[in-house]
Amino acid sequence: MILKPEKISKTQKKETVNKLFEYSTPTWDFFLMMALSSIIITIGLLQSNVPVIIGGMLIAPMLYPILSLAMGIVVGYPKLMRRSALVILQSIFAITIISFVVALLFLEKDLNTEITSRTLPNLAFFIIAICSGGAVGYSIAKPNINEVLPGVAITVSLVPPLSVSGIGLAFLKMDFAIGAIGLFFLNLAGIVFAAIFVFAVMNFYETKEQVKKKIRAEEKEIEEVNLEKQQESIKNIEKTLKEATKILKDTKKK
Repeated sequence: MILKPEKISKTQKKETVNKLFEYSTPTWDFFLMMALSSIIITIGLLQSNVPVIIGGMLIAPMLYPILSLAMGIVVGYPKLMRRSALVILQSIFAITIISFVVALLFLEKDLNTEITSRTLPNLAFFIIAICSGGAVGYSIAKPNINEVLPGVAITVSLVPPLSVSGIGLAFLKMDFAIGAIGLFFLNLAGIVFAAIFVFAVMNFYETKEQVKKKIRAEEKEIEEVNLEKQQESIKNIEKTLKEATKILKDTKKK
């Protein structure tokens, strides 16, 4: 019996795009989960507690903006690529800073093997990242096997290297910080490369119009929020001017 891969329907592709946008949007919830994850992972690394590290990796939404970046490349839409890259950069900065602050509270701790093992990028990590990227890219488009996502989150190392970078900065170990950042970008490259391949094979290019609509909807929402803020600022200025005018009139009467 020859096993043939099940085709992905257009509806499933649209649902995948919607899911990527929903979970990669830089909202308060997204960065809250990222912050909590980095705190948990940093403490787990400093305590050399593997279950705690794994727990922190499970709640980190880091995979989604990375997959969105791969999707942007496949559909050839620069706005999605810029959006995803910005979220990734913001996440890198936030995790590193939070880990740095947490590590300052544990300066008496030794730099154990859980930390040092994440400062040496090598080919094995890259191969793991490629396999993980392929697995997560395929599973996110297949609702019936979405349960593998937590396993992928554990397998591929994304947040821990950034936490190690923050720890390295706190301990003034620049070689550790640089090595950990190198490992993160190695893993990032592996996931993106594999996800691009999977999305391309699944012909996600045909979702380009949907991606454009989602981006336009986000831009419109941002414009509306900015407009509301501007209107509120104008109202506050008008209120201040009225109060100032009233004070001046009262002063002249006196």
